[in-house]
Amino acid sequence: MYATTNLASTLICASHERRRALFAAVAAPATAGNPTEFQTGMHLPGIERTLAKNQLLVLPDAATTLVCMEGELWLTRDGDIEDYILGPGKSFAARAGDRVTVQALRPSRLRLDAA
Repeated sequence: MYATTNLASTLICASHERRRALFAAVAAPATAGNPTEFQTGMHLPGIERTLAKNQLLVLPDAATTLVCMEGELWLTRDGDIEDYILGPGKSFAARAGDRVTVQALRPSRLRLDAA
């Protein structure tokens, strides 16, 4: 539980090496009881975050899929003339190198999955 909380709170600002270590810390307990599970991190749990209305989040510089679980999110990507609105169940795939900013248009819950 502490690794997941730590991962969710520091993923955005952490270095690549620190993110890798945090993902490994979360993956170890998830795969310990199942010897058939992939040990390379393919099945890492998503990181869930909640955002209050108008709260901003900058996605990490990595290939990431953002899934809106509740609420409504507005996304903008540097260099992209389109903005994106996500409702529950909708997702957005960010590529490595994308600079994506997310704003909650109302209280929202989202999940970040490694792509």
